[in-house]
Amino acid sequence: MNDNLFKSSTFCALTEEYALEISQWEYETPYDVYNFKGRPNGYLLDKSTWGTEQFCLVYKSIVIGQVACQFDGDDLWVGWSLNPELCGKGRGFEFVSKCILEIRKLKNFSGSIFLRVSASNQRAVKAYQKAGFEYIETIQDEIAYTNNIEDFWIMKHK
Repeated sequence: MNDNLFKSSTFCALTEEYALEISQWEYETPYDVYNFKGRPNGYLLDKSTWGTEQFCLVYKSIVIGQVACQFDGDDLWVGWSLNPELCGKGRGFEFVSKCILEIRKLKNFSGSIFLRVSASNQRAVKAYQKAGFEYIETIQDEIAYTNNIEDFWIMKHK
């Protein structure tokens, strides 16, 4: 995929077509705990959240990634899923940066943006730091479907 991938991409509401494509995503080990394929994801397929909480970044007909955002008072919490074909190439921060810009514009939001990430997912942590997020605190939580409690970092966009 080309160098203009993120600059030329479109931030849009999640659609059934895109959600069904994302639901088939599989990641390489050790990131396979984040696989969508074979796991029921009622939130991803909840049409009432498309365009209000769930969005995607698309380049031509390629889904680059999925974004979920939810307000908690004056704070905005985000979650991301980058297309597995783009993972591990050092470009995750471009995805995150583009989505932050688009979310702020779409939601007319200038407040604090937070995320939580598994402390063991150093690939994602590095992308978030490069995109302007900083560590706030460590909490205990579970990666969905694993039943394993582990450390998660709460990070805030500067």
